[in-house]
Amino acid sequence: MSKKPARERADVIRLGLGFTFRHWARHKGWVAFIMVVLVVSTAAEMFVPLFAGRLTDALQRGVAGRADALNAFLAMTALTLGPVIFGRAAVFGIIGLTLRVMQTIGREAFHRVQRFSTDWHANSFAGSVVRKITRGMWAVDLLDDVLLLGLFPAVLVLSGTMILLTWHWPILGLAMAIGSAIYIAFVTFYSTRITAPAATLSNRW
Repeated sequence: MSKKPARERADVIRLGLGFTFRHWARHKGWVAFIMVVLVVSTAAEMFVPLFAGRLTDALQRGVAGRADALNAFLAMTALTLGPVIFGRAAVFGIIGLTLRVMQTIGREAFHRVQRFSTDWHANSFAGSVVRKITRGMWAVDLLDDVLLLGLFPAVLVLSGTMILLTWHWPILGLAMAIGSAIYIAFVTFYSTRITAPAATLSNRW
């Protein structure tokens, strides 16, 4: 396979992410709010197994561990509600951010198109131009969800879980780190070398 398509795909990804991050920079408050609530939500979800273990240990002690069991149960209840509340807040934040970014993209894109020459408009299909702009806006909507709702929490869960496991069982944490590295390398290779060319060909057709 030629190296040129791979470089072109890398350029497209770099330009697309740079374009998205520049628009995020215009709404730093929304981005900061989303990331904070996602960090809190993910952290609460990661600590549930820890308190579940403490609850099990307390129950095994019988009456002597009643107070510890109650405290662990209350902590688990609060930690379980955390992801629900903060997760919904993150979704609403992403909706607000995405709507503002899409509105800005659409306004600026049509502003540039309307400034083109009369000859360009006479020799171009208006429906095709509008379709390209709207597809770009929809792509940003999907990209926001993937980066903020998918990738960012996944990185937090993976890194946080490895830290917790390394703290309690270093060997298990090391095994998880090695397995995660192999999985990430495989997914990256499969996505860039197999899925991306197939998607490019599909879009071209």
